[in-house]
Formats: sequence, C-alpha cells, structure tokens
Amino acid sequence: MKRIIVQTERGYISTCFWKGPKQGPVLHWAHANGFNGQTYSRVLSKLTSKYNVYAWDTPGYGMSEIGTYYDKINPVLGYSKDLAALIKVLSEKHKSKIVLGGHSIGGSLSIMASKLLNDKVDGLILADPVVINYHYKYFTKFFGPLGYESNTIKLYRQALKKRSKWKSFDEVLKSYTNRGIFKTWKKGFLHDYLSGGTKREENGVYLSCNPETEAASFINTEKVTTPKIIKNINIPVLLLIAEFGSTTASLGSFKKLKNLKLVERMQGGSHFFPMEQPDKLISFIKGF
Repeated sequence: MKRIIVQTERGYISTCFWKGPKQGPVLHWAHANGFNGQTYSRVLSKLTSKYNVYAWDTPGYGMSEIGTYYDKINPVLGYSKDLAALIKVLSEKHKSKIVLGGHSIGGSLSIMASKLLNDKVDGLILADPVVINYHYKYFTKFFGPLGYESNTIKLYRQALKKRSKWKSFDEVLKSYTNRGIFKTWKKGFLHDYLSGGTKREENGVYLSCNPETEAASFINTEKVTTPKIIKNINIPVLLLIAEFGSTTASLGSFKKLKNLKLVERMQGGSHFFPMEQPDKLISFIKGF
C-alpha cells in the first residue's frame, strides 16, 4: 500500500493506493463511518491482479484533514461532493471510468457521488450501504420528544461517548481487541483500522476522527440516505447485504433497477461482513 495526497477542487484528500495492471480497471473503495481507507487493506490488497485500487480517507477521517468544505448541517451530502471531486481526478489520471465500491455509508456516498459524475463511473459495488426507511425520519421528528430513539440516534449518542485518547498505540489496540463490533473481525483488520485512524502526539495517541464528526454523520443519515438516492441509477450494481443487522432498507427500490446485476445476502455475516468474510467479498468484487 502506498499513501498519496490527491489535490481536488474541494481540497487535499489522503488516499491509499494499491497498484494493479497498467491498463487494468480502476476501483475506488469508500469506508464506513468512523473508519478509514486503510481499514480494508486485507481485502483491497488482494484485488490488484485485476484492479488499480484506491481508498480514500473522508475529510475529517483517517489522515485527511476536515477542510474548509465541511458542511456542519449536512455533512453526508458534503462528503458525496468531496468523493465526486476525487473521482474526477482519478478518472482524468487513468483516462478511464471508475468502479465505485463502498461499505456502509461508504456505499451510500458512492451512490450519491455517481450521480454527480456523468459518464465517469463504470459500476457500483455496495457492501451493506446505509439506506434508511422514510418512516425513521418522521418517527424521530414526531415521536422523539416522547422518548423514541431510532438506531441512528442511538449510534449518534454512542459515538459522542467514545474515548478518543490513550497513552500508546498498544493501549488503544488492547482496549478494542475482542470487544464490541470488533469481536467478529478477522485477524489484522483491527490493527489496520487503528493504524490508519490514529495519530500520535507528545501526550499519547488519539483517534484522528473525533467523536463529534462521527456522531454528526450518524445523525445526518436519516435526512440524506433515504430511498431517493437509489432512484435513476443507470450503471451496473452489485449489492451485498448482511444477514444480521443490515443497514440496507428498501430492497424493493434496488430490485426495480434495470442494471442490478446481483443481490446477495452474506449468510452468517453482520453489517461488518467485509471484516468477517473478506475472502467472499474479494471473490464478489473480482467477479463483478
């Protein structure tokens, strides 16, 4: 893996790169909320027999600075514009269309960015993209004052409570190992996530994506990643969804797409199946 800095019309973006065949197709992978491009190294590094692979760090995540274009009111929409700006540069560099892939909100951002890119995108590989049913938005609005909390509101509150500083890298690694969502991850993924998502300072190690930034994206998903983002997709789509705890609602909207090539439910996989079943994900991506 090589880390590069890509200059776009919306600022500088730190991006992981794995070199593939000289004339091979190009794949960009977008990470889940709170993560970074390096998290998926053990998947993306095994795609280079076919693809030239890029994986960005969303502004404010990983090694990308938050920048002047950060939209406090609507960060997810802002990120889709940041991603589109990056893909424009990669398309011009390789003089080719780009396959957009992504996990969780990274899949949602890939859908949204594809609609801003005209003929620069060759297809979508979506790993449990976040698509919220419309009713969540209204339940939160009307029943929130009565105590109702949607999953996104719960994630928002959890993110705000996250610890963000430790004395050393080994301490943060130990504190995450075999806990919470990380219990089911294959060996090495947690180390890659923390390697790409922490920074060192004199007094220790801290998460480069601060809890407030992560929380803002969680709460914003209810307003942005509704079924409307699925409409009018006119490029080939591969949709992979978790068997347990999937964040992908409105499968009916996906199944209406003329270019939907495959919908696959990842048996035994949670929302984090890219880290639980990497070999299966690699096989699907290579076969797309």
